[in-house]
Amino acid sequence: MEAAAQVHGTVFLVGSYARGDFGEDSDVDLLVIAHFTEPPHRRLLRLTLPVEVIALTPEEALRAVEKCYPIAYDIALGVVLKDELSIAEELIQKAKRCTAGKSYKEG
Repeated sequence: MEAAAQVHGTVFLVGSYARGDFGEDSDVDLLVIAHFTEPPHRRLLRLTLPVEVIALTPEEALRAVEKCYPIAYDIALGVVLKDELSIAEELIQKAKRCTAGKSYKEG
């Protein structure tokens, strides 16, 4: 995906396209994990991506899956587009613990 090429980091396709339940009005959602130095509200200003993006640092992403925040479900069900930080496997394994015995469908 062209959008994934714009960042150095780990990129997941998440949301309805990753789950396969997208519709005509669905947007494309990406989780971008990178070594951002900007505060959260400024991280995406330099990116020109035609998609919805969630931008986390590696530390924030690990904390999210360790605490089973809602983004953990997206990581567990997401599609890795690239993994330049070599963190995707660890995130997925931790996120899958959050989803054990649960059914997740965005509504």
